Amino acid sequence: MIKRGLGTRVPAVLAALAFAAAEAVIGSRDPAGAASAFFLAPISDPWRLASLLGAMAPLLVAGLGAAAAFRAGIFNLGGEGQAALGFFVGSLFLSRVDGLSPIFALPAAFLLAALAGALLATLSALAERRFGASVLISSFLLSQVVVISIDWAVAGPFRDPASNLLGMRPLGAKYLLPRLAGSFPLGSGIFLALAIAIAMIWLLRFSRPGFELGLFGRSREFARAQGLDAFLDLWPLSLSGGLSGMAGLLATAGASGQAVQGMTAGLGWNGLAVSLVAGTDPILTISSALLFAWLSEGAKAASILSDLSPATASVIIALIMLLVTAKGRWPGKRRRQAGGPERAAGSPRQTVSATGQAVDAPEQTVSAPGRARGVE
Repeated sequence: MIKRGLGTRVPAVLAALAFAAAEAVIGSRDPAGAASAFFLAPISDPWRLASLLGAMAPLLVAGLGAAAAFRAGIFNLGGEGQAALGFFVGSLFLSRVDGLSPIFALPAAFLLAALAGALLATLSALAERRFGASVLISSFLLSQVVVISIDWAVAGPFRDPASNLLGMRPLGAKYLLPRLAGSFPLGSGIFLALAIAIAMIWLLRFSRPGFELGLFGRSREFARAQGLDAFLDLWPLSLSGGLSGMAGLLATAGASGQAVQGMTAGLGWNGLAVSLVAGTDPILTISSALLFAWLSEGAKAASILSDLSPATASVIIALIMLLVTAKGRWPGKRRRQAGGPERAAGSPRQTVSATGQAVDAPEQTVSAPGRARGVE
C-alpha cells in the first residue's frame, strides 16, 4: 500500500508551485499578470470559484477510485478507460430515454456507468486470478483498447449528424445534474462527489472491510494466513473501476451535457495523481482534488488572460508526481526504529500464523476499534 507522510507531499507541492511562479517570470512578457492569472483567477469571483468546484468533482471521484485500489496494494492503471466507458454507457442511456423522469434516469445512468467501469476493472482482477496476468499491465492495456474504441464510436456510428463536433447527441437539459441557482455554474455534481467521499472515508478508515483491506495491502500472505476475505484482491479493483466510471459520467452530465471524442481528457491519470498526492487517504483526497482542479483552471485562465502556455498545469502535475513518488528522502528527514537498526517504515516482520507457518506481518498501531495504520 502506498502511503507517504505530509513531510514528503507538502514540499513536493510547494516546489512545483515555485516552479510555476518561475515559469511565469521566465516564460511570460508580463510575469506579474501571468502569475496573477494562474494563481488568483480561479478564485477571483463566485462564478470562477463555482467552475473550479465543478472541475473538482470528477477528479475527486476518480481519485477515491484510485485510492480504493491502492489500499489493497493494487495499481489500477485502467482508470482512463473505465472513465471513458462510464461516460459512454451513461450518456448513451440518457440519450435514449427521453420520456423517463430524470428522478429515475440520472440514478440509473450513474449506476450503469459504475457497473461498466467495475466490469472493465474486474476483468483485470480475474485475469490475475486465472492466468497470473499482472493487473498493472492488463488494466492499462484494456484501458487503451476501450479508449480507442470509444473515440471511434463517438466520432463514427454514434456521432450526432447535426453537430460540427465529434460527439454524440447532446443530453436533454432535464438530464443534466441540476444547478443550485439558474445559470449560476455551481451544480450538484460537487455535492454528489462529496457524498461519495464521506462514504469512502467511512469504508476505508472506520469499517471492518477497510481494516481488512489495509492489512491485505500491507501483506497479502499475512492477511490470507489470518483467514481474511478471499475476495480482497477482487472487490477493491471493482470498486475502483466503478468510481472511475461514475467520474466519467460526472464530466458529461455535470458540465458539458455532450459526450465528445476525448471526453475524459486524462481524467483517469489525473485521478491516479490525486490519490498519490493524498497518500491514498480519502480525507486528504478532497484537498488534493481541489489542488489539481485549481492548477487546471489556473492554467486555462492564464492562457486566456496572459501569454502563459496552457500546458503549464500538465508540467506542474508531472513535477508533483515526480517529487511525491521519489524514493529519496528530503534533506534532514531521518527515521530510525527505536532500540534497533534502521528499517524502512512499514517493512514486514515475521510472525507465526495459526497453522504454525511463518508469514510476513506489517508493523501497525491500532488507533481505534476496527482500524489500524502502518507506522510511518
